[in-house]
Amino acid sequence: MVSRLSIAILAGCLVAAQDLVVAQVPGGDVTLKVPLNLTRLSTDITKVRITCTLYSAALRAYDLQGQETQRISVITEVPVSNGQLVTTSSVVFSKFTLINPAGATAIYDCSLVGTDKTGLSAIFTDSSPFPQFRVTPTPANLKGTFAW
Repeated sequence: MVSRLSIAILAGCLVAAQDLVVAQVPGGDVTLKVPLNLTRLSTDITKVRITCTLYSAALRAYDLQGQETQRISVITEVPVSNGQLVTTSSVVFSKFTLINPAGATAIYDCSLVGTDKTGLSAIFTDSSPFPQFRVTPTPANLKGTFAW
C-alpha cells in the first residue's frame, strides 16, 4: 500500500513539475485595426466581410472540431453604403491561451470578401468574373507580425 501511495505522489509531482516549466497564461484579447477605404464599389455590394487569422507557435486555441491549433480566425462584417466603405474596423481575437509567449512572434493576415444584393460572395479583384466584385487595383491582404 505504501509503494502505491509513493508512486501516486511521484506521478503527481511530475505532472506538477511539467506545469511549472511551461508558462501558460490566458491570452486576453488581441485587437487589429483594419483600415477600409473602398470608395468605388458597385452599388450592388451590401457588405464586406473581413476575415483575419492569427498564427503563433505560442498560441493555443481549439477549432470547430475541438482539435488544438496554433491559429485562430475571426470574421467581422461591415455594411456598405452606396458603394462606399470608409472606416477602421476593429477585429478582436479572444478565447485562446498563450504558452511560453516571451519572445514568440505572431503573424496576422486579413482578407476582404464582398457580398452583393443577391447574397453572392466573392473576393474583390481587378479580374473578377462578376462585374460587381471588380476593383482596381486589387486590394492587398493586410499582413504583419508582432511579438507577444
